[in-house]
Amino acid sequence: MLHLLILLTFAKLQDSAENSSAWQWALGFAGVTFLFVFFDGDLMAAAITAAFWGLYSWAYFALLRRLVDSLVLWLIVYIGGVILPWLLLAKLLLSASAQ
Repeated sequence: MLHLLILLTFAKLQDSAENSSAWQWALGFAGVTFLFVFFDGDLMAAAITAAFWGLYSWAYFALLRRLVDSLVLWLIVYIGGVILPWLLLAKLLLSASAQ
């Protein structure tokens, strides 16, 4: 949960910092993710998780940058971008438990 709150914080901060690119914020978020997983697990798991979340957050931040003119769409993507990983995880767990 803390990880997704940090994602929301990065999303809002990158929206207000117009001098930087979305990939720079995504790289920072991937670094935070790497540290979270590295201190809980091993190096390979940390690298794979950081790569996944780095790519996900890059697309998320870039989409938020494109929707900055429409507040309603921006809010939908802002909240939906955090809910989507939870929904994908729930679907994965349900399909794994059904087998």
